[in-house]
Order: sequence, then C-alpha cells, then structure tokens
Amino acid sequence: MQITFINVGYGDAILFQCSDGYTLLLDGGSALETEFAGDPYRIRCEDFLRQHNIQHLDTVIISHIHEDHVCGLEPIFQQVPVGSLFVPYPPEPFLEGRELFPAPDAFRSVPLYTNALNAYRRILLRAGEQGIPITVTGPGGCLALNPELRIRILAPKPTAIQAYMELVRRAYAAENGGPAVTDCLTKLDAMSNQTSLLLRFEMGETVFLSAADSCPREWDEVPSFLFQNVNVLKLSHHGQSDSISEHFMRNMPLEYVLTTASSDRRYNCANPQVYQQLAQWRDPRPPKFLFSDERSYPPYFSQPDGFQAITLEIDSGVITPKFIKTK
Repeated sequence: MQITFINVGYGDAILFQCSDGYTLLLDGGSALETEFAGDPYRIRCEDFLRQHNIQHLDTVIISHIHEDHVCGLEPIFQQVPVGSLFVPYPPEPFLEGRELFPAPDAFRSVPLYTNALNAYRRILLRAGEQGIPITVTGPGGCLALNPELRIRILAPKPTAIQAYMELVRRAYAAENGGPAVTDCLTKLDAMSNQTSLLLRFEMGETVFLSAADSCPREWDEVPSFLFQNVNVLKLSHHGQSDSISEHFMRNMPLEYVLTTASSDRRYNCANPQVYQQLAQWRDPRPPKFLFSDERSYPPYFSQPDGFQAITLEIDSGVITPKFIKTK
C-alpha cells in the first residue's frame, strides 16, 4: 500500500495505490500558473500522474471547494478514466446552475473561490456526461472500496452543509457580477473549510487521518474513539495555527505528520508553533514531520535535493517514507 503526497505547492493532491492496482485520488491541487512557474520541484497533479503512468483512477474524492483542492482535478478528468466520484455536497444545485463571476472589486480570494466553484460544477457535468457515478458522502459514512482500504467519514457537520447549500442556491439565483452574487461568493469562500471532509483511512494497523481544511474546532461531534489510534496525520489547513488541538492530538500515537504547505509559507502556513506544540504533546517520542514543498524546515526536516512527492510505503504496519524525483 502506498500513499503519495504530490508536491503541488500550496494545496492537496494525495494518491493512494493498493497492491492490487486500485487507485484513489483525494483532491488535485491548484491550476494557477503562478503556483508552478519557475519552481523545479512543484508539479501539477495531472503531470505527476502522466509521468508515473497512472492511466486510470478507480475513485476520486473531492474534500471541498477551494482552488488549491479542486482546480487541478479538472484536467485529470479529461486525461484519465475515472470509476467513481465522491463529494460532500448534493450535486443538483450545481448541475442546474451556471458559471458565476463576482464584482470586480470583490476581495482578492473571492475570484479564486469562484474559479473553484465553476471548476467543481464542470467536473460534475463531465462526470454526468461520462457516466461516472457521483456519491454524496457525509459523517457516519463508511466506504469499503478495496480489501486493503476502508474509509470512515468523520466530518463535516450536516448543519454546515445545509447552510452552505442555501448560499449556493442564492448565488445561482442572483445577478452575475452584482453585489448579491458577490456577497454570496464571499460568504461561501469563508464557509468552505467548515464543509471539508475529514477522512479516516484504515489500512490494517495503519490509520491515516486526512483533514483537508477541516480544522479541529469543527470536530466536536466526532466520536472520540475515532481519533485514538491515528498514527499518520495530514494536518488541516496547511499547518496554519488553527490546524491542531491538544484535546484531539495529545493522545494520538502519531508516527508521521504531513504538511501540504507552500515553501514560501504564505498565509502563515506551516506555522512553527504548530510543530513545537505537537512535539511537546508527544514528548519524549515526537512524530516525524514531513513537508511536501520544503527542502529544509529546521530542526524537524531536511531534504536538500528536493523532490516532487513523498510516498509512504505501508507494509504490515511498518511505514517507510520515500522522496520521489521525476525531473
């Protein structure tokens, strides 16, 4: 079993490969030219899949709607056959909607969010055209997609999805480019992390918690026993200050903590206090910290040769990280 964290800069693109050839992709990173231009190590998700001869994806999961999770998926649906698609939102309002755009004076993150919303809608339309089953999943759900892999859905809260979808419907009903649609898009951008999937991947003795942008303040309705034996954690919200909680993480038997932050540490991602606290909570056996877009993060991490991905090879509960260079 392998889990590969593709270096898409600021964003998530996580590829699961089982020993029988089953493949699952969770999110697809960004589509922004500026995220990849001039960087010798970052790689678009579509290019990584092509270079590694991934010719079919059995499953794609979209965690939530933000540019750095969704927009890199759109070319993938044009590149390789996809067997099934899992999403956190009911698809009908998006399929019945239209391309949206905010007013020119919208806050700078709103156009990026709108790009993701439009890309998400186009992905749903393409899935429908290609006959790809779309499944809406939420807390309490359990996906037994492969003998090596079981997924429990821990979040988001149904109330968060309900409030989000009410705004989606209002946005599609509003006049494009006007103040009403811009207000809806601004609020949706701010709310989207609250609708992010929190996924527990169970692989024998290894339990991987992938938080996307679901922050611990949203986890209060999750049964506590589902956090107790997590030994691999993908930090939520790219390691920003709201990505950790002593209540949930002090007793996790963490071996590895992954951060999908950008090496320029924009938005205060990969916040040093996060790792100081995690190491303190797990003293005297702190987890090993891995960063998808760093070459050095003293005193926790050093990989001076650079890489395009980190693969965790999992065999009988033994986890071995490997750094992948494709250029």
